Amino acid sequence: MTATQHQPNQQLQSLNILVGAWDMHASIDGQPMGQSTATFGWHDSRGILFMHVDPPEAIAPQWQESSPLPIDAAIGLDDHSGTFAVLYADARGVCRIYQMSFHNGRWEMTGQAGPGFYQRFQAGIHDDGHLITARWDGSSDGETWKPDFDVTYTKR
Repeated sequence: MTATQHQPNQQLQSLNILVGAWDMHASIDGQPMGQSTATFGWHDSRGILFMHVDPPEAIAPQWQESSPLPIDAAIGLDDHSGTFAVLYADARGVCRIYQMSFHNGRWEMTGQAGPGFYQRFQAGIHDDGHLITARWDGSSDGETWKPDFDVTYTKR
């Protein structure tokens, strides 16, 4: 029996820049919360990109109670609409779906986790894809945003 070769979707190929291991640094108001490793890799079908973030070896005391780490996510594409979706799960038992865009050096995710609880992730990709600077924000109305925490990814 011969294995079937999957034809990669061209829009998904834009995510190739994420594939690999990254040093991830999180901070709140400039205070380091910890360093983790984020790893991105394709499913065998090349139709889903998986992300896993390990828990840090050391974590700031003020983040120990609310840290989401470890995190797992699966990024996929609806090729009809051209929109990405992210299935997210973390150590707190939180499971969410985010809408995602990824183009022109910008990576963004948005979602509503409940009534009056909106989240967004905004990132810029720099240094030929070796540095990502990002921020998670929260909102009660989906219009007025407050910073939650900052994240920097540096490719290994």
